[in-house]
Amino acid sequence: MVDAKANREAMAKEYDAVNNRLYLIQIIVLTVLLAVYQLTGASTALANGLAARFGENLWYVTNAVYTVVSVFGFVAFMMPFSYYSGYVLEHHYGLSNETFGDWLGDFIKSLFIDLVLATVLFSVIYALLRLIPEWWWLAASVFYILFAVVISTIAPVIIMPLFHTFQPLEEGDLTAAVRSMMEDAGIEVVGVYKWGLEERTSTANAAFTGFGKTRRIILGDTLLTGYSQDEILAILAHEVGHYKNRDMMRLMITSSVLALAGFYIAHHALLSLTALVGIANIYDIAAAPIFIFSLFLFSLVSMPFSNMHSRRREFAADAYAVKTMGSSDALISSFEKLADQNLSNKEPAAWVEFLLHSHPSMARRIERARNQ
Repeated sequence: MVDAKANREAMAKEYDAVNNRLYLIQIIVLTVLLAVYQLTGASTALANGLAARFGENLWYVTNAVYTVVSVFGFVAFMMPFSYYSGYVLEHHYGLSNETFGDWLGDFIKSLFIDLVLATVLFSVIYALLRLIPEWWWLAASVFYILFAVVISTIAPVIIMPLFHTFQPLEEGDLTAAVRSMMEDAGIEVVGVYKWGLEERTSTANAAFTGFGKTRRIILGDTLLTGYSQDEILAILAHEVGHYKNRDMMRLMITSSVLALAGFYIAHHALLSLTALVGIANIYDIAAAPIFIFSLFLFSLVSMPFSNMHSRRREFAADAYAVKTMGSSDALISSFEKLADQNLSNKEPAAWVEFLLHSHPSMARRIERARNQ
């Protein structure tokens, strides 16, 4: 038993290390692709060709088609990484139940969603760049936050069902206990749903999703079959803690500040660099690789600090769960099971956690919960 646990923990560390290396490689490859796309003139050639085809008055059509073609091209280049990380690695470490056909179907659906979302975002942002070139970054920040709220609202009823099945959780002790917890916390939810994960993965998860009339609790079927009622309630109490601590509002404020800073930096990057690559106007979508790279670089630099804030909120939600459950036992046992089932590295290197992790390590969460 001890050897099996040690082997599982060693596998988790190996899995984490492989994913970290893959993440670094993808950053390098994406940076190179953006540079090649911009500096070879391929982006300009595509934008100019579309502008010649559709005409100056239909610039919004040029922008939309450019976005679709570019996103499709980048996804095609990055597909081997998606296949390796999402299919090969997951099967190698026993975390996936998907057939290749299932994986490919989900990949195509994700691609379609990405194309739609990117087209909307870039169409609006580049319209703002053209119409209010001095202040587009401010308007774009407002639009981005509103857009994120809309997507979060519709995700449980439109997007997530494309990938998983959702069924109302059968009436019973667990459903009654969940409803009681929600009522005590003053939270209105549409319902409690069983999240069909086991047809795709062996990992476990649970979450609050949606806003307002789409807010619901989803419990992975992989969670329902392997965890006690107290452990499931402890996991949900953690999610309730986010609600009671107003973490969604905190997240929106943080995201708003980061969006404002990111778009402001992108504004100055476009002003400084577009002329260097032979592009006259910052609203010319031919300079989109510059725009994307500036946001990408800003996200990498700011990620450790936003992750630091996120980890603090996770600790606060854990504290709420311990207080709600009356002890830390159920939360700790659920953490132990989740780490084992999801093959989580319980003790990543401190610098890896600081740079990449939005959640504290399981070891630190367990220690903090035990001492409360």
